[in-house]
Amino acid sequence: MHRRVLLAAPAALAMPALAQDRTTRIIVGFAAGGLTDVTARLIATGLQEAWGTPVVVDNRPGAGGNLASEFVARAPADSSTLLMAYCGQITINPHTYQGMSFDPLRDLVGVTRVSRADIALAVNPAFAAQDYVGFLAEARRAPGGLNYATAGSGSLLHVVMELLARRTNTPMTSVHFRGSAAAIPEVLAGRIPAIMDPLPSIAPHIQAGRLRGIMVAAERRSSVLPDVPTSGELGLADFAFDNWFGLFAPRGTPGAAVDRVATSAGAVLRAPALVERMTGQGNIPAPTTPAEVQALVAAEHRTFGEVIRAANIRAD
Repeated sequence: MHRRVLLAAPAALAMPALAQDRTTRIIVGFAAGGLTDVTARLIATGLQEAWGTPVVVDNRPGAGGNLASEFVARAPADSSTLLMAYCGQITINPHTYQGMSFDPLRDLVGVTRVSRADIALAVNPAFAAQDYVGFLAEARRAPGGLNYATAGSGSLLHVVMELLARRTNTPMTSVHFRGSAAAIPEVLAGRIPAIMDPLPSIAPHIQAGRLRGIMVAAERRSSVLPDVPTSGELGLADFAFDNWFGLFAPRGTPGAAVDRVATSAGAVLRAPALVERMTGQGNIPAPTTPAEVQALVAAEHRTFGEVIRAANIRAD
């Protein structure tokens, strides 16, 4: 992110009294180059310029992000070590990984949501059904249920599709891959008819006509895919889910320190140039207060836990 992004931020961004006075590490549980990593590096650059002290990103991939989460949970509670987490690390992993030695809800404290991306259900253009109603009809006709691709067993999109199957009483069969980069080509080739995935990865294929979007699981239509109906428009009440990212700190971090980081991050994320850059990719800056992100975590942990237990979903 260039300096011009930060010069467009509110004047409140430069707040010496709120600055960290040492190097801050943002831990990422996935490899460099993925959306979690890219998002972390954008916010790290902004915080470093705001505080005038180093903010570095430290990638510690493994176990669906659990290695990074545990590292931060065990770190000193002084806000010098933060976690950039994708929502499933906090709300899904506790239900799908057996024998975790820590509890993200107990051992981490939410600082702020950073961004959110809508998720869309899409099918191959050659599939017999080209809209949501037809999709359900084909799934009900298919022996054993319709196959759909996922980014991995226990991933956010797997859990949301299982929830859709149960809400609509429609048989579906998950076919798991190691990430969206491996799953999407199978749908593009027509070997698997359907996939649900975040807009940053799937929207370009829909816009180019390589896939057909049939539903966005959101309360309002996406500016990225304005012609694709929302789940609410299709009769699915309370079926709005995001692929969101958030900053978390170790349990016991003083409230004043958590608030300082949240305030600074919020200012960075409201910079017009950064908003334009991220929104164009379908990853929408969406800062919250610490209390708001904690409430979001609690609600999704409860909702996803119910379907995970009912379907006996386990991580890879």
